[in-house]
Amino acid sequence: MAGRKTRRPADNAGDTMFAGVDREAVVEALRSDGLFSGLVLPPAIHEEIASFAQRTPCFGNFDRRLEFMPGEHAEAEKRFGRSLLSGHFFERILDCRAALAIQRDPLLLDIAAHYLGGQAKLITTRVWWSFPTGEASDADKNLASLGKYHFDLDDWRMLKFFFYLKPVDADTGPHVYVRGSHKRRSLKHQLTLLVGHPAQEVLDVYGEQSPVTLTGDAGLGFVEDPFGFHMGTVPARTPRLMMEVGFGVSPPSRRRFHGEPVIR
Repeated sequence: MAGRKTRRPADNAGDTMFAGVDREAVVEALRSDGLFSGLVLPPAIHEEIASFAQRTPCFGNFDRRLEFMPGEHAEAEKRFGRSLLSGHFFERILDCRAALAIQRDPLLLDIAAHYLGGQAKLITTRVWWSFPTGEASDADKNLASLGKYHFDLDDWRMLKFFFYLKPVDADTGPHVYVRGSHKRRSLKHQLTLLVGHPAQEVLDVYGEQSPVTLTGDAGLGFVEDPFGFHMGTVPARTPRLMMEVGFGVSPPSRRRFHGEPVIR
């Protein structure tokens, strides 16, 4: 395992909500492919978070000035006079007990500790909507991490768990991950400072069969090494509601949420 261990990770995950998940199998898949899909949230958990996300105002395009109710997305676009690709809850999601239960689940930390080393620590918890919309600018798409393959640079080593809180099909903006790209990077992709790349450019390097498009029912969860290429596709018809719980190895920084302002 790369990196220096500051303590030995525990050998059990305690009382987890993810029954039947083998931590060793998850870590092995992460090391080989950069991705494991097969975590499933209990219905009571994802339903509670989805309910919270429907009755709580969110902020469009990471901008706290663009506050609206998720069910009034079309009206909000007219009111603000711009496309709204995303609606984030920022620190408000910490008022949702089910979200906190996922954040604190011992299996997630157990997996992170065995993949990243014993110094792994929770650094992000976020829930957001991705909306079908009209003509959105490339800048807004890039900010929302939609439409181009990219890799994350929030920390020098990270692991991210994602959960669909509503069903996701091909028209709901499924997440896509390029298997093996977390450890096999072309020279061009190693040297460039631009983390967003057109799909065909990435497929030319890693192969047409390397992308995994993740669709499934509400509650589907997967974990990935975000240094591999991935992207969220733009929803065509149905909004996508998603949760992320991220682990890293560095001390807390001034900016932990992708594109979000510091929360004090």
